Amino acid sequence: MPILKVISVVFPVFCIIGLGYLFARFKKISLEPIIEILLYLTIPALVISSLSRKKLVIDDLAIVSMAALFVVIGTGLMAFIYLTIIKRRDLRGFYLPTMFMNSGNMSFPLALLAFGQEGLTVAILYYIAVSLLVYSLGIYIAKGKGGISEIFKLPLIYASFIGISLNIADIPLPSPLLTTFDMLGAATIPIMQVSLGYRLYSAKLTYPWMSVAGSIIRIGGGVAIAYLVITLFGIEGLNQKIIILSSGMPSAVINFVVSHRYNLHSDLVASTVATSTFLSIFTTPLLLMWIM
Repeated sequence: MPILKVISVVFPVFCIIGLGYLFARFKKISLEPIIEILLYLTIPALVISSLSRKKLVIDDLAIVSMAALFVVIGTGLMAFIYLTIIKRRDLRGFYLPTMFMNSGNMSFPLALLAFGQEGLTVAILYYIAVSLLVYSLGIYIAKGKGGISEIFKLPLIYASFIGISLNIADIPLPSPLLTTFDMLGAATIPIMQVSLGYRLYSAKLTYPWMSVAGSIIRIGGGVAIAYLVITLFGIEGLNQKIIILSSGMPSAVINFVVSHRYNLHSDLVASTVATSTFLSIFTTPLLLMWIM
């Protein structure tokens, strides 16, 4: 797997984040309405649109979802231990970028490039599981008291349920409706990245070493737990490779969206997302060389 091919996939992510950073230098806006558009419109549309493209296999869905759950919970436990050691258990925002990885806009092209269409299909299954965890457990962490009720106020949970149900039942969406979801969903990733870049411009690296520690837990810890899971449960073949690949992705941009929405240490979250994404330029090629 040529390193230049991997970098060519990661490079656009940094470019869009950089554009958001430059935009913030010349133009001041409020991110609040943008975050609302993401949470209530474009992200649910992206989920339904994605689930309408690939037919799910129940066995693979169960195996990959179980692995994703173990990785998310395991890195959360690592974050808890770290916060306990440094006596900063009040920093709940630290859990978001360590637990929830970029299993979508980075994992998808990498899986397709390395393993073809079958690899992409497995990566989509992993993404579904992580997305459900982000918008349930992730929002509960961010919201704190009363978070459970907040979960059911967001349309993503319902969009995931509808999308999975339609997929399993093999019920196609009418073409005009699917096109609508496609158009809305396509806006999600660049808006997330521009928002992150914009936020980074005003973010102060108050916790630089914590950002590095969070990045190590996210990438290194994620891979370690994924390897433990596939070894214990005897997961083999393409599922094994994609589970390791997706588990070793940097922190997802959506962590910043959630932290900003609920005013939970968004500076720390943004810097950890940026740090882990930067580190992934070096760790991703090594990861691919290992699993290829």
